[in-house]
Amino acid sequence: MKSLVLLLALATAAMAQITMSDAQMKKMGITTGNVTVTSTALIGPLIAKIDYDEDKSKSYFLDQEASVIALNVHQGDHVKKGETLCSIASPTLMANSFELKELRNRYKAMQNNAAKDAILYKEGVISYRDYQTSALEASILRSRISVLESQFAIAGVRANRNGTMSVIAQKSGIVTNAPLAVAEKITPYQPYFRISDPSAMVAIINVSPSLISSVSKGDTVLFKNIRPLGTILSVSPSVSGSTNSAIAIARIRDAQLRAGTTIGVMISASKATTSILIPSNALTQFGGKTICFIRNSTGFRAQELLITATSKEGVLVRQKGIDTTTKVAISGLVILKGAMSGLGFE
Repeated sequence: MKSLVLLLALATAAMAQITMSDAQMKKMGITTGNVTVTSTALIGPLIAKIDYDEDKSKSYFLDQEASVIALNVHQGDHVKKGETLCSIASPTLMANSFELKELRNRYKAMQNNAAKDAILYKEGVISYRDYQTSALEASILRSRISVLESQFAIAGVRANRNGTMSVIAQKSGIVTNAPLAVAEKITPYQPYFRISDPSAMVAIINVSPSLISSVSKGDTVLFKNIRPLGTILSVSPSVSGSTNSAIAIARIRDAQLRAGTTIGVMISASKATTSILIPSNALTQFGGKTICFIRNSTGFRAQELLITATSKEGVLVRQKGIDTTTKVAISGLVILKGAMSGLGFE
């Protein structure tokens, strides 16, 4: 009867309660089944981004604007330590190179003066204050020299006589980031060159908050569920607000994978975890989310699932409100989804 079925329209499009009696369930052919408890060490599938290992890469930065005036290598080229990567023009860097040269000369002379003053102080010719003055001036020069030397080391540049700066490879490897063309502007504090070890790759894995405690350093990462891909190096204890996930980093061993690509992986945890298996015939999609319908005293409650792993039999979950006593709808899911949308049925 139409009046019988229209009682379902109490549900809304949100995760909601659907009021229904046993008689109504029987009338519409809705049946329930049990969930099961399972113990597994597999976690996933999870999304992983492949990249080069930053620990074995060298990135180049500038703290002021510059322009590329000559480009010797491009992304994908193999380079050797000491090779010139490109030439850049930067008035600020060039001025700093002249200042550094002058400071080094002054510092050498100041060191000589400080050494002479130390002798004169010991002989009682000058006061301790006069001796301290020359030593302090030498120390100030040394501090400024260190700042400039650090700037050039981070930038990876060397001054040329023609007023340009050469960017020098500080390690051998493959160029994984480089300017695309001559005259390109270099943005301050953004890496403009990177040299990486082609054999050192990592997988940056997004881990949902409910799984953070299950993933540990040393766990094995699997590709296509069976092939060992690498080992977890670290697991972030915090969750990113932008992705609502934590980051696990794994060092991987697969020459076929390319930096910048995204793959699905599984993690074989060191300790098996107990989860609830929701059978596949109890699953459905609603609003882009995987849900099931949990039987309760007044009918059914639509429940979004926080999936920790998938299998041929269904999905594994660990969340409040689902335990060994839970019963879920395994038939008539179309009717229950219609009730969530406020529809009536004949």
